[in-house]
Amino acid sequence: MRVVEVAAVRGRALVAGVPLGEPEADGGPGRTWGLPPDLVDALQEWARIAAAVPAGMAADPTADTVSRRGRQLAARLSVELAAPVDYRDPITGHRVALRAVTRTPHPPPVPPLPRNGHATGPAPHPVVEGGEPSAVTAAAEPTPWGVGLTLAVLVAGVVLLANLALAAPLITGLGPLGLLVDAAVVAGLVPALWLNRHVPTWRWAVYGTFAGTGIALVFLAVAAF
Repeated sequence: MRVVEVAAVRGRALVAGVPLGEPEADGGPGRTWGLPPDLVDALQEWARIAAAVPAGMAADPTADTVSRRGRQLAARLSVELAAPVDYRDPITGHRVALRAVTRTPHPPPVPPLPRNGHATGPAPHPVVEGGEPSAVTAAAEPTPWGVGLTLAVLVAGVVLLANLALAAPLITGLGPLGLLVDAAVVAGLVPALWLNRHVPTWRWAVYGTFAGTGIALVFLAVAAF
């Protein structure tokens, strides 16, 4: 799953582990990932203000404003890149995953920042040498196709067999009406499954569930009619 991290370190805004807009060592222009200039300026200003907040002042109103502003900018960054973004708070070090942010007219609300415990999550991604890759490419993580597809196939098989075993008596006794009852029960599970379609590991189980359910409904429809 490709995830981009936004953070602020010593007054510098980092996107995918790369200082945003800073000139290269050879004098070349800094990387902006194709972001709008106003967003680049806002991220840089946010990083400078965050650096001015003294350590250990997480309960200070200024620190809360910096954290809230950072989450808003991270949400907008996710909209611009059309990719999930992890926000690492410069005050507390906490990491917040913005998984549901997509391209919308206005960034949706972002989750609150935890105030207890220690920072979690991997370290910022290293600088990518050569060229001007996108921030999503720079932060890409390999997709486990082999394990993922295997899990999806296993889940699909289990769901298929379970659905056929449970719905077969309904089809035998009620015919098409039994098929409608089974379809209604399956439809009630769709919203919960749909919300997890982008969650690592669980997404494969979701794909398998959809596939197994769809195949089962085809078999049941043939039996009903």
